[in-house]
Amino acid sequence: MTDNATNSVTGITPDNVVDDVAGSNDAHEAPTFVQLTVRSVERDTDKSVVVTFETSTLDRPELLAFRHGQHLTLRREFDGVEFRRSYSLCSAAPDGPLRVAVRQIPGGVFSTWANTELQAGDRLDVMTPAGHFTHELMPTEARRYTMLAAGSGITPVFSIMSTILRHEPEALVRLVYVNQTSRSTMLLEELERLRDRYLGRIQIWYAFTREETDATLLSGRPDRDRLDALIRARVLASDADHAFLCGPIDLVQIAQDALIDAGMARERVHRELFTARQVGASIRMAPQEVDAGATPVAVGRATLHGRNTSFEMFEGDSVLDAVQRVRPDAPFSCRSGVCSTCQAVLLDGEVEMAVNYGLSDDEVERGYVLTCQSTALTDSVSVNYDA
Repeated sequence: MTDNATNSVTGITPDNVVDDVAGSNDAHEAPTFVQLTVRSVERDTDKSVVVTFETSTLDRPELLAFRHGQHLTLRREFDGVEFRRSYSLCSAAPDGPLRVAVRQIPGGVFSTWANTELQAGDRLDVMTPAGHFTHELMPTEARRYTMLAAGSGITPVFSIMSTILRHEPEALVRLVYVNQTSRSTMLLEELERLRDRYLGRIQIWYAFTREETDATLLSGRPDRDRLDALIRARVLASDADHAFLCGPIDLVQIAQDALIDAGMARERVHRELFTARQVGASIRMAPQEVDAGATPVAVGRATLHGRNTSFEMFEGDSVLDAVQRVRPDAPFSCRSGVCSTCQAVLLDGEVEMAVNYGLSDDEVERGYVLTCQSTALTDSVSVNYDA
């Protein structure tokens, strides 16, 4: 994945641009919200629940088809203020139940409500699945996988593991799962059932930062020295075909560096960040207010849900801010460069991304940008959310 750095991206000028209605695109549809009924809310740990949604009555069930490692964005108003939170799906793709696990964060409005008040029968706005923490399955190959998850980072990793084991019959998976204590370990029973079901094909090591275990390497905070030792012990196998890492940014970064330094190709290391704080340049949950008579610094066009719309950018705006003023249906969630919900292809102009945790190097080369982190470097830009 792309490192935390400023990224200057130049758009690909299209041969022609349709003025009012964009051409159809069968390969991708911009994320949109669907209202779903909660089928069940099950207690997982003292501070987490597993929420499953009912999808059998949908008119267009294909909207909620998902790939392993993708996430859902949930939307709800609290005291008149809209909150959006992204939670990874924790089921085998493509036809597992639509469910997420929500860990309660101290002071977290949405997560506290989900853990204390949400119940079966409630209705929630759910954005169609999104995210790039995934890969192409190869059922005929006997591939080996290294997984590292910390805390709630297990949720997408569980989806990835269970999908791989189901669809790649010869695959072998190794997981190191880091938590503070055994009591706080999410999806513990499900992991053990997965191990029993695929006996001999999956190995799991539980590591605890605040609980002693018999294995020194699995006790205490996993710093670089400890990760290097786990690689030497082949618990974290650097010669695996793919590695999936999910957790706090510091742990994910040092684990990625350790695997690459041990010989794993960078493109084989997939990562996703889980954080309770905003890490990007923009933490506004809505566009800034613009004074009457203010002069725009750039203009643009956005393609979204088959429609092209013009917008103006003002000093301090991200592309998302500017688009959202004229298209409130513009997709977003974290607004901090992590979730990639707001991604679009830059067709024309040049932008600078303050941070990029959500797109791979290959996606950036193909013209994708995170609109929440992109500011215009040219006097006009054109983006396509449907691409």
